[in-house]
Amino acid sequence: MQKYIQEFEQIKNLIQRSQNIAIISHKGPDGDTIGSNLALKNALSSMGKNATSFAHDPIPLHSIFLKGADEFRTEFNPQEFDMVIAVDCGASYMMKYEFTHPYLINIDHHPSNDFFGLINVVDPQMAATVAIIYFLLEYLGGQITPEIATCLMNGLYSDTGSFRHSNTNSLTLKIASNLVAKGADYNRIVKNQFHSNRVEQLKLWGRVLSRARLNDKAAAVSAVTEKDFDELNANAEDLSGVIDYLNTIPESKFCVLLAEDGNGNIKGSFRTQDEKIDLTQIAGLFGGGGHKKAAGFTIPGKLEQEVVWKIKK
Repeated sequence: MQKYIQEFEQIKNLIQRSQNIAIISHKGPDGDTIGSNLALKNALSSMGKNATSFAHDPIPLHSIFLKGADEFRTEFNPQEFDMVIAVDCGASYMMKYEFTHPYLINIDHHPSNDFFGLINVVDPQMAATVAIIYFLLEYLGGQITPEIATCLMNGLYSDTGSFRHSNTNSLTLKIASNLVAKGADYNRIVKNQFHSNRVEQLKLWGRVLSRARLNDKAAAVSAVTEKDFDELNANAEDLSGVIDYLNTIPESKFCVLLAEDGNGNIKGSFRTQDEKIDLTQIAGLFGGGGHKKAAGFTIPGKLEQEVVWKIKK
């Protein structure tokens, strides 16, 4: 896109001068950060570059079919690379790697982004970071193969909630249409994201939904503890998607799902359909961030239940 031309040209020049390139996804990766990462990796590899994908945490099961998903590394040494590209990381700490590098590129769509890169392409108007990557790859002139198109579509599908969220606009759908035309395996994405639920996951969802309550702030609240995960043989990844059901309660202004992570922390996730509410402001009270209608935070603590779930001080 025209508004990124200056940054894209700078990135292009850096890529041309670099051979070893690291691409880093954010902690607790989702479909957007993984799709962005692998689309870039596959494109750069086709240009003859040594591109390596990094993620501190495991890849979500719904994205493991993407080309290159089995090649992610966890141990990162910045000295091995000529340049580093962070994708979909709303802040530097989201990479979960503490390092400095003279050629760090930051590509993201979170409004809370703190512009931590030498070059920053940050556009909160984009539905997903993969949308920016799509335009970058077009600018670089490489071929968007069916495998790359599938990576990009995976991120777009994930961050728009299968094109149900309000961030789905004409540009989003135009990009999606172009990706399908380029061979994106849309049916496989749908199958992996919506038709691959484990029994343990569905039981966990049942527990979350059975605990849903409206509090005095008209917020729909639910929670899960370490004990729940252990009893149901479930994990944190199994929570993916259930908050969208909490967000369907018409009487609620917003919803929040609290979950213990097994390491002495509580992860909070927010969603809303109310145009007047900015969830980044609420999440920011806990040191978190995200988007206006989808945000989150992580803080130390345990959960306890009285009439409604709350964070124990």
